[in-house]
Amino acid sequence: MNQTYLFYDFYTKRKLDQARTWLLALLLIVSLNVYAQPSQRKAIIEDKLHYSQVFKENRNIRLILPPDYYVHPERRYPVIYYFHGNAGRFNGPAEGEVSRSGEARYYDEFNGNHERTGPDSLDNFASYVTDNDVIIAKWDGYVPAQYPRPYDIAPVKEDRQFVDYFPEFVQYVDKHYRTRAYREGRAVSGLSMGGFMSMLVASKYPHLLSSASFFCPSASFTVGPKALQIYTPFKEMGRNFVGLPIRMHLGSKDFLRQHDREIDDAYQTLELNYESWHYGIGYFRGFHNAVNIKGQFDFHMKYFRMPLAKPEKWHHIDVYPNFSVWNYDVSTNRNVPGFTLLDNVRKEGFSFQTKKWLPDGPSVPNVSIKIETDSIYTPNKNYELIRLDVPTRKISRSNVRSDKKGRIQYEGTGQDSNIGFYQNGDPAHITMATYTLDRKMPGIADIVSLSPLLFNKGGTAVDSIRIELIAQNEEVEVIDPAITIGKIAQGTLYEKTAFKIRARNASLDRAKLKLVLTYHGKKDQFLLEVPFYSPEKKLTNFKIADGQTVNLEVEEKTRLGEGNGNGIANPGEWISIFTKSDLDSLHDFGLQLYTEDLYVDMENRRMLFLARADWSGAQRLTSQVQIKPDCPDGHEIAFYGIYEYPKTGNTRRDSHGAHSFIHETKRVSFTVKVKR
Repeated sequence: MNQTYLFYDFYTKRKLDQARTWLLALLLIVSLNVYAQPSQRKAIIEDKLHYSQVFKENRNIRLILPPDYYVHPERRYPVIYYFHGNAGRFNGPAEGEVSRSGEARYYDEFNGNHERTGPDSLDNFASYVTDNDVIIAKWDGYVPAQYPRPYDIAPVKEDRQFVDYFPEFVQYVDKHYRTRAYREGRAVSGLSMGGFMSMLVASKYPHLLSSASFFCPSASFTVGPKALQIYTPFKEMGRNFVGLPIRMHLGSKDFLRQHDREIDDAYQTLELNYESWHYGIGYFRGFHNAVNIKGQFDFHMKYFRMPLAKPEKWHHIDVYPNFSVWNYDVSTNRNVPGFTLLDNVRKEGFSFQTKKWLPDGPSVPNVSIKIETDSIYTPNKNYELIRLDVPTRKISRSNVRSDKKGRIQYEGTGQDSNIGFYQNGDPAHITMATYTLDRKMPGIADIVSLSPLLFNKGGTAVDSIRIELIAQNEEVEVIDPAITIGKIAQGTLYEKTAFKIRARNASLDRAKLKLVLTYHGKKDQFLLEVPFYSPEKKLTNFKIADGQTVNLEVEEKTRLGEGNGNGIANPGEWISIFTKSDLDSLHDFGLQLYTEDLYVDMENRRMLFLARADWSGAQRLTSQVQIKPDCPDGHEIAFYGIYEYPKTGNTRRDSHGAHSFIHETKRVSFTVKVKR
């Protein structure tokens, strides 16, 4: 009996000891596992108020900081400056707003609205900053006169220029936070209207940024100083981004996708550091959102680590009369809306011109321009300045002297000009100043001779040049792709060589081409666009607005044109042409007009910018041309016209209704008979 109890006590004690051992081991494993797990880190969100010298008032901003920002005071961080879209603010969405931005999804998750967070609730700004050493800075686009429309654009009402505010915003962030306060440590990004602002800021200040990105951006808006505001289409401004990596997200059912695809197609031919990401139903059903934030912001992180050098040759278009870019300062007396274009800017010189609109507007008259270069010349030295007036082919020369900083000043007019700087003995430098066609308005299958105008604005002659013309899109054929020519003396022009090209597709509106020059062991290239005019049909039903009232999509009943209003083209009248859409018989749609007729002064034409009812910011370009007063009675003017009309989609298939915003382009021909 006693032995039995002794055995039982021993057995029980042994089992208890084993259990305690296993329990201690389990507790040790659990504690080690807990210790091995990272603590729950969260990004730090700080809202600040600062006084803006630009706006003369206090402005709100939001900073999203890494979780350990205050733990490691020795660290400095790159900054992504993010611009919110329509109805947004610096501090996230209003309660009940549809979750369209990454920050909106962060608040939805925080508030438990998981059904609105999308396919990945962690696809938001705070999560990205938690996992990456980067700061996100958000400004506030609020303007009282237009909210919920931000940024005071389309139209400009208060003259609040957010592009003027951006350098001040950067300065504040650099002063109050530990940033990498230089170009290689900054990027910009934005959604929708904020995507447009990202394009606008990046195109104006490429010298301040390492990269830029756009979530479903508005592709165009009316911007600029209030008195000079003008329709600004970024499809035509891609070369501002030379030297600046850019990326765009496009949704398959986004209501802006047609406009963004036009940008995408255009930028693919410009040899930029550009990439795009198209998303479908896996991301918010392809609608208008900031999604795949990781992919977009990883793009910026890449160029924070491996920034591009300043480009050797760059280009710039600016809506503002005065601006600075890449350390060049440009000032003009332009007091009417328009654009200033700098092209092929490098140490050897540059070209410049003004335009009333993009892409093919005539020059802005009576403009004086002053350009001060970067400090890239030997200080206090004399240089030869050679100038080509491109329209007249006239060449002039003068002497200029660099200042003590190595900058050169040039003063001239807004006329299309090509400028060279050199010293005796400098190498030859050949540029393409322009090109001419043997047919003013080529169409489908027409064989056209294209003659580049070469200009040697360097210091010596060149003995031999190989010229190659390369098509940038499949719809155009270059019949004679390469030619070698002989000597071009210093300070002379060469226009004897012609390339034969033709359009393969009737829908081609502009052929994208690249001219490559090889000489003296170096190679240079120039991008050019050749317009083609291939009507798809003959327009028979149209209205001549010569002071007549037309019914527009947004402006509704509007009197347009200058004349007696009888709907007949008379000598001396300014007219526009309107037609109906097969799908919209209520509204009139204006045409862009082109003609070779001598009784229409195309260099003196005007452009009307009429609103479109698709919430995009895009506008309908409608030409206004004058019939010359000496046009004879009964004369028939052959016009080529372009217009866009709405195309209704299958709304049952597309619950977002995005297909109803598609517009298609029509290219037509028609004849207007002039009556006295």
